[in-house]
Amino acid sequence: MKQKTWIAVIVVGTLAINAMAYVVVRKRRASDVPPPPPVSGTTTAPTPPIAVPAPPSEDANEGLSRARRAAGLAALEDRDYDIAVREFTEALSLRRTPGGDLVELLRIATDLQSRERDRTRVEPPKPTREPAVTRTPPRAKPSRASSSRASTHAKEEPPPVLEEPRNGLLLVTSTPPGLVVQVDGKAVDMTPARLPLRPGTYRVALAQGERRLMEETVVLEEDGVHSLNRDVSEQLAPPAPPRPVANTAPAETPPTPPATAAPVAVKAEATGRGELDISSPSLYGEVWVNNRPYGFPPLVAQNLPAGPARVEVRVNGEVKRRMSVEVEAGRRVAVRVR
Repeated sequence: MKQKTWIAVIVVGTLAINAMAYVVVRKRRASDVPPPPPVSGTTTAPTPPIAVPAPPSEDANEGLSRARRAAGLAALEDRDYDIAVREFTEALSLRRTPGGDLVELLRIATDLQSRERDRTRVEPPKPTREPAVTRTPPRAKPSRASSSRASTHAKEEPPPVLEEPRNGLLLVTSTPPGLVVQVDGKAVDMTPARLPLRPGTYRVALAQGERRLMEETVVLEEDGVHSLNRDVSEQLAPPAPPRPVANTAPAETPPTPPATAAPVAVKAEATGRGELDISSPSLYGEVWVNNRPYGFPPLVAQNLPAGPARVEVRVNGEVKRRMSVEVEAGRRVAVRVR
């Protein structure tokens, strides 16, 4: 009896172990099988978006372009024209829309670079041949008359021709560009300017309309190059609005308006201030608002009294465009000069 019991226990345990092994193998095979494709009509979880790095901002390129322009102007003033050409080229490539004076500065630097190379180019000296020594027979002693004639011919030699001095070169650049260059009180060009002048001392000035922003004495040597670069941005900034003056009248006697004042006069006075956003894509000149200079477009004229305002664009002090614009209190009005 005991032997049959043990045999039954062994058979049942073997069957249980085989069943457990079969379940484990079945689960492993199910995990290795790829999931079935989604059935139409079912929704799937959205995949997270891939982060794309943002392109560099345009302001960063503009700042780098201005830094390259300043480095090129410094190299131009130091007469290192190779570096100047490289810096102006890099500054021009960083700007999406070519503008300002970079094209003219690059042309001037390239011209000076080629001129400097032509000047420093040394031609090899030509070999000189020694004259052959020939024996001449002795001549008879000249008479006194012939010797006197020879002396008179020697005295009548023409005087040597004096060479004219070679011109020098004056480079005048400014920040911002487009200012009038005056030499000895006469307007000759606008910045950036390349002026060939005779050697000497000159009085050079930068002017905006009728106002002189800078004046300096320049000594120009023969076949020399003198660079003059000035930043006058602070002088061209619009003046700050006047601060309101506190009322110093006594409190017991306040000023009273006349009883017969018309309401139209009160309305004519501007009770607020506004701004004008001025651009001039087709004409590059100095912007004047109400007979006051504000610089070169694009610009924003601030703290303007509400009401009609006169906007002018002047080139070399001459009015090229004139228009009337209505300034609205507390608002910025866009003005496009055509």
